[in-house]
Amino acid sequence: MIKGVSAKSPKLFARESTGLTKSIGAFDVLSFTLLASGPMVLIPLGVLTLPSVYEGANVPFILGLALVLLLPLAYNTTALSSTIPRAGGDYVFGSRIVHPIWGVIPSFMILFSFVTGIGSLVIVTLQAFVGPAIITSYPQFLNATLSFLYLYPIRLFAISLALLIFIFGLAILSTKAWFWFIKIVSLFALFTTLLLFAYLLTTPSSEIASRFTLQNTTGLTFSGVLEKAQASGWTPQHTSSPLVTAGAMIFVFFFLAAPISAYFSSEIKSVAKSMSIGVIGGTLFSWFIATAGLLLFLKVFGYNFLSAYGFLNLSNPSIFTFNSLVLSITGNPNISFVIGLGFALAALGLVAVPMLPASRLLLAWSLDRLIPQRFAYVSDRTHTPVFALTFVGVLSAVVAALDSYFSATIGTFLATTIIVAIAFLPNGITATLLPLIKKDLYLLAPSVVRLKLGKIPLILITGLIHALGFLTLIALVFLNPTSAGTSNGELSSGALIVIVAMFLISIAFYPFVKIVRKRAGIDISIVFKEIPPE
Repeated sequence: MIKGVSAKSPKLFARESTGLTKSIGAFDVLSFTLLASGPMVLIPLGVLTLPSVYEGANVPFILGLALVLLLPLAYNTTALSSTIPRAGGDYVFGSRIVHPIWGVIPSFMILFSFVTGIGSLVIVTLQAFVGPAIITSYPQFLNATLSFLYLYPIRLFAISLALLIFIFGLAILSTKAWFWFIKIVSLFALFTTLLLFAYLLTTPSSEIASRFTLQNTTGLTFSGVLEKAQASGWTPQHTSSPLVTAGAMIFVFFFLAAPISAYFSSEIKSVAKSMSIGVIGGTLFSWFIATAGLLLFLKVFGYNFLSAYGFLNLSNPSIFTFNSLVLSITGNPNISFVIGLGFALAALGLVAVPMLPASRLLLAWSLDRLIPQRFAYVSDRTHTPVFALTFVGVLSAVVAALDSYFSATIGTFLATTIIVAIAFLPNGITATLLPLIKKDLYLLAPSVVRLKLGKIPLILITGLIHALGFLTLIALVFLNPTSAGTSNGELSSGALIVIVAMFLISIAFYPFVKIVRKRAGIDISIVFKEIPPE
């Protein structure tokens, strides 16, 4: 029998236990946030992108600006999860506090981004992180690396599929085992990042420049990078427009925004405490790591060099890699490879983190009868939603297969920044409305939720900042399409069609299911008047 659903009467919503267990602690959530927010991935991509694509942008300023929105987002996630600690996260918050449609919109958009993200990021991990780490440190393996990761899509997909099967298999086997994987990956990635910081802090810039020239990994001297870039059309700029600054902030913010642990909050022990440490503390720690890394690179290499190097990377990404910079910092190919492996594992962490939230969202939908009951099946042996995880895994594998062959084409249709912004925005309004329209729920919430600034609930203020901030971000993306998140940096008509189609489907989904269920004699609107089971 499917836990959480009565098999005796389809017209009743008998709420039993979901079968999930509270096995997730504060350190688990912290490790999860460290990977989900992606500071160890933002460092290499930011070094190559911020001074070049967003040339002239003031990096310290945009990092500070991003934090202004990151903290309200983290607090709202913590507060809502502490108020309604149930599987399904934003879907449950929106559907119980505001309206079912309000819960479906963000959950539908985020589920789409989860599935496409898992499948595409596993390819990115292999081609943008693993491959360059091997080739830069061990050029003798160039041909083998090209053969397995770049020249033959079937081989690339086979490796990607093996990784997906392994990580999804862990999630199906045991939530604890899956979190051990998350903790090991996050700790190793953090260790190698701190090791890189140590080299940056102790190695003179002149020595790094000399190593860059002697190692000849790019075919250019240190000064030759600027000369080559200028000959190719690059010119140094030290000021930027407000739109360029906004685009850079959006780039940084969407790497560091990680409110998705709310989707498995029913499995977290001492939710208010664990989420405060894991989400709020984790967001601050991730921001600090990313900020330290980006500023250290700017200090050691200089803004103009990184701008020129990033410019050359845009046209020759296989030559002007982040790993070549790492090798010039350490001077040791073995240590450089270990550091590169750390960044690759951080990218693999981005592949893994959506798996649990996606499956718990499907479970929550199923408990509310929006989708078939089998998605709510939780194994008595493993205490995991086996069917939901398998379903997400299969879809992710399909995306990985398509991406192995057609990554350049598919990426132009996926404006991930806008899709994720639409997914995250409703929670800001939900948080704002909690103390206004659900006072009984608000008053029963833990103390962290009921904090006030004077007489005004803190969550009302952070909710408004959250909502208005995301509205502004969406508007800025349309004004600056390079921030849209597409692979070609353009907001094409095809990408807009995908966004509009997904948004309209998310709005129509609940009314459609309600009509279908009503014809079967089931009024699903009743379920939204109660809190789901744990």
